[in-house]
Amino acid sequence: MRVGVSSSERGERVACVITTTWDSIDLIQTFLVHYQRLGFHQVMAMDFDSTDGTREVLASDQWRRFVTMVPFPGLASLDSSNLMLDIAKRTSPYQYFLFCDPDELLVAPSMNVVTALDAADRSGSLSIPRFNMTAPQSIARTGVVRGSHVAAFTLRVDRRHQRTPEQDVSNESLEPPWIFSAIPGKVLLRRDEAVAVGDGDHVASTTRQNLAAAPLGMYLLHYPVRQYATFRDKIELARRGFAADETLAPSHGWQLRRWIRLADAGRLQEEYFQQFIPDDHVDRLLSEGTLCRDEHVARFHES
Repeated sequence: MRVGVSSSERGERVACVITTTWDSIDLIQTFLVHYQRLGFHQVMAMDFDSTDGTREVLASDQWRRFVTMVPFPGLASLDSSNLMLDIAKRTSPYQYFLFCDPDELLVAPSMNVVTALDAADRSGSLSIPRFNMTAPQSIARTGVVRGSHVAAFTLRVDRRHQRTPEQDVSNESLEPPWIFSAIPGKVLLRRDEAVAVGDGDHVASTTRQNLAAAPLGMYLLHYPVRQYATFRDKIELARRGFAADETLAPSHGWQLRRWIRLADAGRLQEEYFQQFIPDDHVDRLLSEGTLCRDEHVARFHES
């Protein structure tokens, strides 16, 4: 495909989402529906031997034409993103690859992937910013989170706190809580210029000097903390992942390492509730600009 081809010339469905899954049963259906409705043509998924039904959803009759499964080679020294990028470049017909996790949902103008592809046509591969989503604490305490997380979590953290992983990994508590952390974005790569994906899919090397900024109104919403049981399971999965690859730097996944330590100390549930906003703080944080109401995804899934 030549650079500069318009979306109307190339058709709207020429993009692929590349992801990994591991016991993501509370997320995976929403994730697949979201990216199919946005106009992505395929999800390429590597499942890390899920035991909760995630793999069965991915391989179901409903999704087998939309999802391509990549065999899982085991956690030891696994570089899943570059493995899948290589496979996608060699075997898939798609011109764009978005790297994200099942708890990350893309927002784009008009909620259509064409906007992203038009921006990548003009500027090259993109760095897409990512924002944590949270909710009032009453939602977590009353169990409303057990419903749709995209409907319950409509508070976007805009004013974010820069962390020092080497120090914060050892802190018993964080002020403000982790949910206010500045988190790096993810990448949308053009096939014709993608070289390699960096740690956590936050950076990439391409044939251009730098990744371009995503256009205004395009970003990822990150839903890292839902109900307590899934949060606890996420920490245990992380524990297994770190144990399988001891070559990872101590700062890699620092927040997960910190949560593992808190789990061992019996403080994980306390930490869980800190990731929600006390109800009497919500209006103040909204007026200050620390939080923003973002219902793009909630409305998209209601329609």
